[in-house]
Amino acid sequence: MKKVILFGAICALVSACTGNDSDIVCGGYNVSMNMSDDGETLTAVINGDEMTLNHAISASGARYVGELNDTIVTLWNQGTDWTMFLNDGAPIECTSK
Repeated sequence: MKKVILFGAICALVSACTGNDSDIVCGGYNVSMNMSDDGETLTAVINGDEMTLNHAISASGARYVGELNDTIVTLWNQGTDWTMFLNDGAPIECTSK
């Protein structure tokens, strides 16, 4: 039951259950996101480069991690806010397009 509730909350956060992409801007990066039906992966197009990020453990919110061109990309969502991390760099705050 907890998994069903968690999945529903994640879907609501990124509007993936409706099949809509979410578009955000993180610093100078345009990011378009679409979550898989099971919530385990997030497909992101970052400045034209497509990648798949996998759901990762997070103390709060939803965190997705993947690699693009030798850079570890983390997209972390808490409530309606998104933050992007590149490798171990400083957080990059994101806003809706």
